[in-house]
Amino acid sequence: MSIVHSVGPILDQAIAAVLNRAGFGDTVSVKAALNLVRQAAPDLVASNDDLTEAILEVAAALGLFVAFDDNEQYPLNPA
Repeated sequence: MSIVHSVGPILDQAIAAVLNRAGFGDTVSVKAALNLVRQAAPDLVASNDDLTEAILEVAAALGLFVAFDDNEQYPLNPA
């Protein structure tokens, strides 16, 4: 029995549509991608962990780097 949950091909396509805005080799923010996906699909029941995994898989397939900034507590550039 697998504990891995698939978010499904439709959601993978939605994530790809969001990430396709970035160019090859760019860095994408997990936090921003999660927000965009949640805005595009407000009734989505997938957890942030499931979505983060899907974002990572799609980003890797598109040749993108991923910034795991979803749980940041401090700004990267404090004033």
